[in-house]
Amino acid sequence: MGKELTFTKRCFDQLKIAPKRYRIADLGLRDSVNGLILEVMPSGKKYFRFRRKHLGKDVTVTIGLSPDITIEQARKQAKTIAVNIAQGVNPNESKREAKQAQALEDALSITVAQLFDAYVAEFTIKIKSGERRQKSLDDVYSIWNKHIKTRIGHLKAETISIVEADNFIKLIITKSSVAIRNKCLTLLKSMFSAQNPNPFFHIKKLAGTKRERILSELEVRRLLQALELELPIYRDVVMMLLLTGQRKSCVFSMEWREIDHQRGIWLIPTSKMKVKKPHAVPLTKEAMEIVTRRSQDANQGERFVFPSERSQSGHVIEKAGKGSFWHRITERAELRGVEKGDNVTIHDLRRTIASWSVMRGGNIQTTSKLLGHSDISITASTYAHLDIEQVRAELGITTAQLMGTYQHESNVDRLVREIEQLSEEEKRELLKKVRRNS
Repeated sequence: MGKELTFTKRCFDQLKIAPKRYRIADLGLRDSVNGLILEVMPSGKKYFRFRRKHLGKDVTVTIGLSPDITIEQARKQAKTIAVNIAQGVNPNESKREAKQAQALEDALSITVAQLFDAYVAEFTIKIKSGERRQKSLDDVYSIWNKHIKTRIGHLKAETISIVEADNFIKLIITKSSVAIRNKCLTLLKSMFSAQNPNPFFHIKKLAGTKRERILSELEVRRLLQALELELPIYRDVVMMLLLTGQRKSCVFSMEWREIDHQRGIWLIPTSKMKVKKPHAVPLTKEAMEIVTRRSQDANQGERFVFPSERSQSGHVIEKAGKGSFWHRITERAELRGVEKGDNVTIHDLRRTIASWSVMRGGNIQTTSKLLGHSDISITASTYAHLDIEQVRAELGITTAQLMGTYQHESNVDRLVREIEQLSEEEKRELLKKVRRNS
């Protein structure tokens, strides 16, 4: 049904709900607007609408709910709609176009969380091609979940301004370390690299306090003594860390297929290296003894040199907390301090090897090659001409000093040792030259 009524709040309060919707028109007052109606629904809801002819057809435009919109506001909007219709504009078509434009914008826009998903998808492809490492992706997930996701993951990526990006990074540094702040910044810069402009691009990394913890000779002795009480697998893995100076992620995940038993070389594949190139590590006599013994005890078809049935990765991992093997060893060796930063970390072993090597007069380039920092051209088949024996000799002396077994060599002894390190082909070549010159 339809009827005319003076639009007042009191009148609206007295309206009855009917089984079917009905309309009342705004008439009877000087402020009334011709075409403004109130539609009362069976549910009790009351809608302000405006009706007017447009190009010979009835056009009904919904203004809003009463009492969310007052009578005065409804009349004002009705007058605006009337003017638009008189000018040939259909408000419903304008609304529809605006809604479609918004839907298109929403479809093309992306949240920060979706941007992260896209970044991870591309990262995963690079892992499969050997361009990136799984360990790096694990670190990315950790930074995202702990420091970024809940704070800005829900925001539209294109709405984040340069000022907001700067404020977010400042918030990170108030709650975390400089290292965490820099890791968050690196991740966000990469995620937003395709955004124009990249709101994080201008922000610079902060220079944190570089860790320089190096074990003294006495501390190494205590560490070696503490290892004697440890389970064989953990004793072996820590010794391999000491004897090779390699990153813990590489040592923990060392695979049998990476070991050249005949030449005493451990070839770390590209997928595990930060420098994105394979890295040849010479294994000293002590390191080869560990590898040989573990290979004899390994189960058939076993993949890792240091396997673990309890870890998801299938190999030994470094767990946090008092139950971890590293916590037990360092506590036993009195290498844990009052402050967390005073505790000796596994990475400190790598730093110790490098520092001892340089401090005892070792060649920096050789040490750099050992650590995998230099640009080494190497192939999986030949390990060709890598100065591998020079690196092996340097590492052997350094680790012997660490374990207290180093004895100063005479020139003859050193020559004999170096000859023993030569391949059979190199020995034959040396013998030819000696015969020619004798």
